[in-house]
Amino acid sequence: MEVEEKAENIFELKDARSVQDPIHEYGPTYKGVPLIIDNGSYNCRVGWATDQEPRIVFRNCYAKHRKDRGKKLAAEIEVLVANDISNIEAVRFQLKSPHDENIVTHYEAQETMFDYTFAHLGIDTQQVDHPIVLTEAFCNPNYSRQLMSELLFECYGVPSISYCVDGMLSYHRNNLNRPDGLLVNIGNYTTHVTPVLDGFADAMNTRRIRMGGLHLTKFLWRWLQLRFPQHLNAVTLSRAEEILHTHMYIAEDYMPEIANWSDVNYFEKFVRRIQLPYVAAPISTVSVEQQRERRKEAARRLVELNAKKREEKLIEDEAELTRLVELEEAMEEFTPDEPEYQHALEEAEVSSPEELTKKISVLQQKIDKTRQKMLQASNAAAVEEEEPKPKRVCEEISPKKRADLEQWVEEVKQQWREIQARRAARRHKRYEL
Repeated sequence: MEVEEKAENIFELKDARSVQDPIHEYGPTYKGVPLIIDNGSYNCRVGWATDQEPRIVFRNCYAKHRKDRGKKLAAEIEVLVANDISNIEAVRFQLKSPHDENIVTHYEAQETMFDYTFAHLGIDTQQVDHPIVLTEAFCNPNYSRQLMSELLFECYGVPSISYCVDGMLSYHRNNLNRPDGLLVNIGNYTTHVTPVLDGFADAMNTRRIRMGGLHLTKFLWRWLQLRFPQHLNAVTLSRAEEILHTHMYIAEDYMPEIANWSDVNYFEKFVRRIQLPYVAAPISTVSVEQQRERRKEAARRLVELNAKKREEKLIEDEAELTRLVELEEAMEEFTPDEPEYQHALEEAEVSSPEELTKKISVLQQKIDKTRQKMLQASNAAAVEEEEPKPKRVCEEISPKKRADLEQWVEEVKQQWREIQARRAARRHKRYEL
């Protein structure tokens, strides 16, 4: 029974991949129906006012496709938005969000998120002819609200917008007969503690704490990496987030909870063990001779690549030298007061003839050094090819001694193979552990 109880406390990480959001049908039945958008800094929830649950729930972020990261033209870039990103860890450092903490500040990114939202709701009209209820941060700056209104009115042509705070909506929905209370709204970046008096928020006495779910996730992530340094790469931010959302809870009474967990029996009964995915370490089947040959081939390719780059650079320098010499000869035909003279200096990117002469001299020295290096490299390659191979020792000794030498060499080789086998066995054992 104890073994079964311990086995129940072992959990595996799901590493769930996001599934692309479906494109819902849009018809005349939704004409004039308000659209609800909970524009959170972590998740965005979207649905019609007649729905009981949100139609779409997705991460409020996007990233460029890996093949388009170096491109600058927007028309050539493929953008992966929200649940289109199958593995968020692969693009973790490329993610972009409309929010700066809990305030929307990047309105180009916000436009991308709105495009994604309206497209997956099936709205195929030129304008979004629906009133919109949009959540925002508590005491959102008027400038941010103004830019958001400008985006929705001018870009999407919405008829009207209503702004609200998600925490206050939840408070009024769940406390119909309690006009007074204390609202603690924990978000991804911040936590707001708001007194509610006569059904209205007291903004003067509201406090914002710059700590939220993201900080808890990062703290757990760093703690797990410090606690288990041998699994440094396996403990990712997404897995720490899964552990936080799945296996953690808020203690109703903190001190008695600490006392319970200090008891060994209580600890063994309720502790949760997380099993990381097992990935077998690759075992190299390449022999030492093959590795040596590969290193030689890589070194040879590197030498050839450097020689090719040196030749290309030499051609460029020679062309530049020819151009500068022609400019210097052309300048001799004009006086310093003539515009052609000054134009030649500007084209040579110098301010005086002395600088031009110095630049030509430096470039000539650089070309000479490059030619010397190329000549030395070619001589070294020729010497290596013409170098005679050393004679075998076995050809210079008698047949009896040759047999003894071959036997000794075979014994040394056998010892070397045994040593390599033991090393491979120890390495394989370490991988298994």
